Amino acid sequence: IIATGAAAKTVGIPAEAKFFGQGGGVSTCATCDGHSYVNKTVAVIGGGDSAMEEASYLARLVDKVYLIHRREEFRASKIMLKRAQ
Repeated sequence: IIATGAAAKTVGIPAEAKFFGQGGGVSTCATCDGHSYVNKTVAVIGGGDSAMEEASYLARLVDKVYLIHRREEFRASKIMLKRAQ
């Protein structure tokens, strides 16, 4: 699952469109599609509040959540980081 922000965004990798939506493996909405990934390992791409919120939600459904971010530090607020941890 890819959840990158408040507005639906994609990363732009080659196979992304192929696997987008309908349980294909790529999504922009954890609350919409999270039920498709129960007991699986997922990745959330992003480092802001929205990514932390999506990761926190998914943590209740899936086995493991990886947070992938391109910077050294997350941009999320301290409270959202604490919730995600």
